[in-house]
Amino acid sequence: MLSENQRTSYDFVESPLACGGKFVGTENSPSPSVAAEVSKAAEDDTDAMSHALSGSPFRSKEFPLPEPLLKSMPKIYDTQLEPIDMRFGIIRKERHSMSVRKCNEKALSTRPFTRGAKASVAFLVKRPGCIICKEQGLMLQELVQSFPENRVAAWAVVKEIDVDNDGLTALYQDFFRYPFFLDKKMKLYKAMGKNFINPFKFFYNIWKNGVRKRTADKGIEGTFIGKGEGLILGGVLIFDADGNICYAYQEKSAAEELPIEEFRCALNAIIANQEND
Repeated sequence: MLSENQRTSYDFVESPLACGGKFVGTENSPSPSVAAEVSKAAEDDTDAMSHALSGSPFRSKEFPLPEPLLKSMPKIYDTQLEPIDMRFGIIRKERHSMSVRKCNEKALSTRPFTRGAKASVAFLVKRPGCIICKEQGLMLQELVQSFPENRVAAWAVVKEIDVDNDGLTALYQDFFRYPFFLDKKMKLYKAMGKNFINPFKFFYNIWKNGVRKRTADKGIEGTFIGKGEGLILGGVLIFDADGNICYAYQEKSAAEELPIEEFRCALNAIIANQEND
């Protein structure tokens, strides 16, 4: 068993509890003996391994956090976002801002997640009125709802409001009914690498990935263009209950379907780690 002063940050390669992978040490590992102990725990018993790593945030070795995001830590957690009141179909900013950690706490404490939530999914929206963003919201909502006992919470981030309020309202009411926050300086998007759509490949990628048929099969209607800023791509961040970013997905193309099973794998590992803390 690892002592408190031996615990460190470890990466996971396909959660051993969800995907048959293993944990491996990072360059910050204190000694080879600690890494060896974790490896032995993994071989002997996945529960023992998870307990050995309890209290330490872990990240995917196969899908590492973006370099800009790593460089922004720990300041990124203090980034101020503005809560958006979406009730009654009226969109308005609340008069206060909240740090990223506080936003995560709010998501975890919002009904029905007031008890038992061990992780949260943050959806960085490219453009609310876009049909692909609607699809992404629906897929993430279904992912969150697939976890029993409200184990996973969710929240969303947008770049602007009062540009396409109809699109934002539809996204919230029909596809992703969780708290929304405004990142008007786009600091989270910049921390994710600030990837841009290639306008010369955009419609080719839509055709190549069969987006029109894919969204139609899911009963989703809308436009690929929409209103407002839509060149900067979004992504997904997954937090543990303590507010640590454990996983990040950067959109590389606006047309690709979200890797939901990859998200599920990460969430299962995070939940297991939290429950054995």
